[in-house]
Amino acid sequence: MPEDIVISVKNLVKNYSNGKGVFDFSMQINRGEIFGLLGPNGAGKTTTIRHILGFQKPEKGEIRVNNIDPWYFSDIVNSGMGYIPGEIAFPNFKNGWEFINQMAKFKSMDNIDYAKELVKRFSFDPSCRVKTMSKGMKQKLAIVTAFMNKPNTLILDEPTSGLDPLMQLEFDKLVLEFKAAGATILLSSHIFSEIEKVCDKVCIIKDGKKIYETKIENIRHDENKNYKIEFIDKKQYQEFLSIATKNQIFENLKNVDERNQIFVTINQKNTNTLTQYLAKYDIKYIQQNSKTLEETFMKYYSNDTNYSFRDIKKQILTDNDNK
Repeated sequence: MPEDIVISVKNLVKNYSNGKGVFDFSMQINRGEIFGLLGPNGAGKTTTIRHILGFQKPEKGEIRVNNIDPWYFSDIVNSGMGYIPGEIAFPNFKNGWEFINQMAKFKSMDNIDYAKELVKRFSFDPSCRVKTMSKGMKQKLAIVTAFMNKPNTLILDEPTSGLDPLMQLEFDKLVLEFKAAGATILLSSHIFSEIEKVCDKVCIIKDGKKIYETKIENIRHDENKNYKIEFIDKKQYQEFLSIATKNQIFENLKNVDERNQIFVTINQKNTNTLTQYLAKYDIKYIQQNSKTLEETFMKYYSNDTNYSFRDIKKQILTDNDNK
């Protein structure tokens, strides 16, 4: 395996009795890269991560972390890795400090100075009994112990679950700082903004299969652009709407009658055509927006009866409400 590839998953298969799992799944994460694994709950994100960590043995396929098989040498793989699990369940330690000190011994750390910095940075009080901590406090404890030994490789499974918006921003800054220092990071999430902000690449997983992978910059610079157009005159709005409905260059056409607004997607090569059309009308407002990760994601999920747009949105909003 080339030295610049830190994590390699080739044709991974893990089939559970309920039909879920991962099926012929492959991905590669380069050194110093933040790789986003995006999908709703049950898509196969956590199963993939468990195999990378050596917690589960693949039925088929090959996994390597720094060219080491994690199933046979999980102690070596995990010794230099930071990990935040998707579902946090701490042992019943007396308080957070006791757990931090125990993890420091496990990681062979000489001191916990950086852990103390992280505690302060995330406004966290580890003196509380772990059992009585809120979801947000437990998430902060997981962040502290995952990052405190400054690992070169991090596996983060839904890392901001339970954090408030300010702490989520602080976490994003921390991740980018580690990237700048050369760390390799796998970030699993179903929050579009989280992936879009910090990741270099994104892989969308559906029913245990990879259905899309690209660089985030490719999404931002997609040749299809979204426009929001608002007309001053109702008659002109209706006239343009009639034209746009019949013209094939206008895609994903939506409108709001009471506001004389039209939302449309066009290929950038047709920008001049759009300009020529609009020159005939009195325009109150026009805004161009680049394609978003959410739009790309919903392209693959919106027509699936098992993953309705409403259900995925509810899942995302629920996660945000817990922060």
